[in-house]
Amino acid sequence: MLLCSCAAGPQMRMALPGDSTEYNGVTVRIHSIEEGDLGKGAVAGAAGDESFGDLKDLMVDSLPELEYRIGPLDMVQVVVWEHPELTSPMGQYQPAGQKVTTDGKLFYPYAGEMQAAGLTAQELRAEITKRLSDKILNDPQVDVRVTGYNSRKAFVAGAVNKPGFIGFDEKPMTLPDAIASVGGFSEEADPAAMQLRRGDKVYNINYMQAFKANLPLEKIVVQPNDQIFIPALAETQKENKVFVLGEVGRVGTVNISYGGLSLAEALASAGGLQAMNATSRGIYVIRNTSETQIDVYQLNAKNAMALAMADRFDLSAHDIVYVDASDLATWNRLMNLIWPTEQGVYYGVTTARNIQLISNGTWGK
Repeated sequence: MLLCSCAAGPQMRMALPGDSTEYNGVTVRIHSIEEGDLGKGAVAGAAGDESFGDLKDLMVDSLPELEYRIGPLDMVQVVVWEHPELTSPMGQYQPAGQKVTTDGKLFYPYAGEMQAAGLTAQELRAEITKRLSDKILNDPQVDVRVTGYNSRKAFVAGAVNKPGFIGFDEKPMTLPDAIASVGGFSEEADPAAMQLRRGDKVYNINYMQAFKANLPLEKIVVQPNDQIFIPALAETQKENKVFVLGEVGRVGTVNISYGGLSLAEALASAGGLQAMNATSRGIYVIRNTSETQIDVYQLNAKNAMALAMADRFDLSAHDIVYVDASDLATWNRLMNLIWPTEQGVYYGVTTARNIQLISNGTWGK
């Protein structure tokens, strides 16, 4: 009867459900870590894997060959060879170029006002050459260069050394170029939580893991009006943490630093398994994958090689790591609860019997 009562004792033991079990309307999926099921949080080399964010949608097969088109507020320098009075009508006070107006217009002597926005430097050169030929010059030699790129910008904010706008020129702007343009990451940055907003969509980029995995980050082309944000590590750690419960040295939370935390690291950070109480067969990771699905990953670490799989299993934010108690630990705890009551009953009965013996005068006989 005492052995059978173990099931009724106060305890927390993992009752592993069957695969595809329904729990409060949520489907529960069971996975085995030692058999290689590392889940979506595992480290992998594919650019489309979730551990690397949305890189697949952002990468291009090859860098585009761009031909810069002049925009409002750009600076344009027009040189007419052998005619300095046209090139620098203001002499030494002439600035290095003329600014395109906000409505995209450009004025040039004897060529008049023309629409410059939307044209390439070569197209604007052809237009000015034609106008000068029609009015004052015979076969003018004209050169047009963009000297100030002000119309096309992206914005980099957050934990970088020089946050602000970055300008575009004739060369494609890649993601590493954009980060270098603002002085690189600051000491407080968490590159694993980088975000890129393009239009009405936000892309999450784990820059740290992608860099370590040698993914071609230079194939991510930044576009005008993109917004890049790099949060501080102190901010991301408020949300990026896992919960370690059960038979471990220290129950509590463990931070996911720089976007990466393996199951082995989480267990080590929590003081490891309690050798006297934990069962090696009952290490679980419980993940709220979506509103309709819970994934439970089980690790049987009775084989020491299974710990290598624990090091390959990457945890996600808000994962619950639970280490179950062994049968012997559960039995000892139940006995520790029963023993004071049993001793209380024993001493109570013994005291009552001694009082009765004393009252009968038979104490000590």
